[in-house]
Amino acid sequence: MFKNNSGVQQLFRELRDLKTTDELRMSEVLEKHASKVMSILDDSINNIDSVDITLELLHRTGASHKGYQGFTAELFWEIEQPFLDSVKLTLGDRYTDNMDSIYKITIKFILENLIKGMKNS
Repeated sequence: MFKNNSGVQQLFRELRDLKTTDELRMSEVLEKHASKVMSILDDSINNIDSVDITLELLHRTGASHKGYQGFTAELFWEIEQPFLDSVKLTLGDRYTDNMDSIYKITIKFILENLIKGMKNS
């Protein structure tokens, strides 16, 4: 995500001075944040059949980003391609065209609702 938009990295006070990919990989701050992000994505996908639970989680998470200086709701879209790339890498040969369509729809739903949560808070 930081490779595609270096401005996103600047939003993280603790990550601003990290220059290399290796420095980022070693960052405990980034590791903790990535774990939180993945947990939200995982919970959203695992509870997708319980739409009320999923929407509440996504709206609450989106709203929690409102106080971060410089963060705009549209920046949630920066997660889309890295997420799809990581799913494709993780699944390898099991990643079919059908799964590609499903994950694209799923991440779009997630990101749209994170944005709604932030904008409506």
